[in-house]
Amino acid sequence: MSHVVILSGGRGVGKTTVCQRAVTLAQRRGYETRGILTVVQPGARDVLDVESGHWRRLTTTSGDGQVVIQGRFQFDPQVLSWGNMVLSQAEPCDLLVIDEIGPLEVERGRGWVSAFDVLWAGAYALALLVVRPELIAQVCDRLAGCDLEVLPVTSENRDRLPISLVEMMEREM
Repeated sequence: MSHVVILSGGRGVGKTTVCQRAVTLAQRRGYETRGILTVVQPGARDVLDVESGHWRRLTTTSGDGQVVIQGRFQFDPQVLSWGNMVLSQAEPCDLLVIDEIGPLEVERGRGWVSAFDVLWAGAYALALLVVRPELIAQVCDRLAGCDLEVLPVTSENRDRLPISLVEMMEREM
């Protein structure tokens, strides 16, 4: 069974940065990295295809009725579909990154819903899954039977986590 590390922590602590740095380090070492990163921009959120480097604007202000609303965010449904396609084609790989699983996925069955199937398929050495602290129990329930580890991201450990995660991936291979 492939190993899934759930990275969790408060807003702005550096969960995405840890994932980005782990991806860069793994790529420099010649490993296949796939998945998606959600990058916060001023006033917006973008989603990045880790393998290709292509990105799309995830949040929108169009208000045209076609958006997917979750809390204060309006998500572009076409970008959600694109991200799900990226995830569904992410395996096999050495390092899989899914940033992030939130209320949209857990509570509403929307967003990056293909992530759960990809994680269950297990065609990766290590998966990094970003999850908000308040949703960890629900995500763990959905992934019961998977080899899960919850790792908190803090200001004290975030700088050394990327290398630790890549080394963990290497041990899993």
